[in-house]
Amino acid sequence: MNKVNLLICVEMLCVLLASQSVSSGDAGDQAYKLLKENCHRCHGVEFKHDRLNVLDRDVLVAKPVTDPDEDPYVTPGAPDASRLWRAIVDDHMPPEEPLSDEDKATIKQWIETGAEWTLSTERSFVSEYEVLQAISSDLFQVRRQERKFQRYFSLTHIHNNRKVPDEDLQIYKAALSKALNSMSRQSAIALPRSINDSDTVFCIDLRDYGWQEFGVWDELLELYPYGLKPGTVDGLEQYEKIEELFGADGFDGVTHFRADWFVTHATRPPLYHKLADIPATEQELLKRVNVDVQQSFKLGISRRAGLFQSGVSAQNRLIEYHSSQNGTFWLSYDFQRNSPRSNLARFPLGPKFEGNPFDSVAFEHAGGEIIWNLPNGLHAYMLVDAKGERIDRGPIDIVWDSKNVAGTPEIVNGISCISCHRHGMIPIDDFVRSGNALESAEARRKVQELYATPADLLAALNDSKVAYLSKLKAAVGTYLQVGKNKDRPIEEFEEPISRVARLYDRNLDLEAAARELGYESITDLKNQVFSGGLFSLGLGPLAIEGGTVKRAEWESREATVSVFQQAASELRIGSPFNN
Repeated sequence: MNKVNLLICVEMLCVLLASQSVSSGDAGDQAYKLLKENCHRCHGVEFKHDRLNVLDRDVLVAKPVTDPDEDPYVTPGAPDASRLWRAIVDDHMPPEEPLSDEDKATIKQWIETGAEWTLSTERSFVSEYEVLQAISSDLFQVRRQERKFQRYFSLTHIHNNRKVPDEDLQIYKAALSKALNSMSRQSAIALPRSINDSDTVFCIDLRDYGWQEFGVWDELLELYPYGLKPGTVDGLEQYEKIEELFGADGFDGVTHFRADWFVTHATRPPLYHKLADIPATEQELLKRVNVDVQQSFKLGISRRAGLFQSGVSAQNRLIEYHSSQNGTFWLSYDFQRNSPRSNLARFPLGPKFEGNPFDSVAFEHAGGEIIWNLPNGLHAYMLVDAKGERIDRGPIDIVWDSKNVAGTPEIVNGISCISCHRHGMIPIDDFVRSGNALESAEARRKVQELYATPADLLAALNDSKVAYLSKLKAAVGTYLQVGKNKDRPIEEFEEPISRVARLYDRNLDLEAAARELGYESITDLKNQVFSGGLFSLGLGPLAIEGGTVKRAEWESREATVSVFQQAASELRIGSPFNN
């Protein structure tokens, strides 16, 4: 072989090796980066297509819920059977500036090679002993009389999972802070305080959120499925040290809570109502914030907007806002389908109440949502029925959550509302002011008085949004606006609580289960799945390639002990602790 031919062969080999290198690893990283930079804002932050988050592989490869015969967004190994690829190659997406041929080739190669993310990251393993040691060291530095108010949260199992990118860790921290502050009864935003070098364990003072009263924390303890008393000598020594530092009156037996569990469960009833102090009735809330809905209606000082339909309902919807002690107070009136008095064009002057001078054109509603400012400026939420009594979930025939944030199309008070109103109040337009069908001149004048002009409505929405975003930034900006995202506006980040809830509710694979049980080596857990009592607990799929167990099964209880706690006991990692 002559020198020229040898050089050509060497060059061809280099090209081939480079291509193999990209297909085996780099394509995943590059594809993730391309989708994040070009698609995630619309499909992950704003959710312009329901439930589509382009950075969530499970969503991308799943069969469409509405039409199982349709292709998934991504079919691993088959670009032509992937709706995402067809939209990209046809220059349909991104709409403003299609991807370059080179970037398209990267996306295609990523799909052809299995559509896996290769975002594993190297982080030092943090043991459960190190977590307990950090807590005991922190408690030691707290004044004795204040220790009983300290509570700890951990993201260690997320940190130890190398499938979780560093950027997602910041979302978990933001979600914890936002959840805490979205249920606070105090006037200041309070950030959880990191207490270890790996930034995985956080401390809060119950007084910073108004949770120091007896009984507020008890329900949380009763529902927590991960409480363990360590099974190792070193771990037990730290546990007993923490118990001693807290004192008899301060220690509840749980040294720390998993932050992702707290974010997912504390933001929905019953915990959300307990921690945020949501009253049992609309009337109780109105007294608390000093709003008189009926008097404001009579005086014409409330403001309204009527919608043909909204993002959560196909029926008419009425939004009404008032001034309150902590700022703007918003409530909606929602209607049953085909209800005789649900047409706001004909019946705009409700609700029906004793003394309403416009009773003949008053609507009759089936329930509603109330949004008001917490003392710290973030929002609180309440769902009510037609009688004004608090409910946990909105009836599906009236309102629904198309994004399934809570794992169901039902709107679940707290988490569903937090997700939907991620930037505060949502822009709305009114059709009643100029589109009503009233014949009475007096009734039409009342409509003109109550239903806001477009300018007034826009001003109220903008004022509310600006105020909310400033408080949101105070709660989550520390965690999200870092590094290359330092100058990125806070509204351009995805809503952290709903993101963490989706991640939390996924099935657990071997690595996730191993990290939650505190294993550094996933092989060590895999080798024990078929031994002892683990198999009888239904954990056999963890030892199978691609096998998973459902989160609900992992947390399910027999008597008062969860499957997780039983597994930990079987593995001698710890003994179950339940309040």
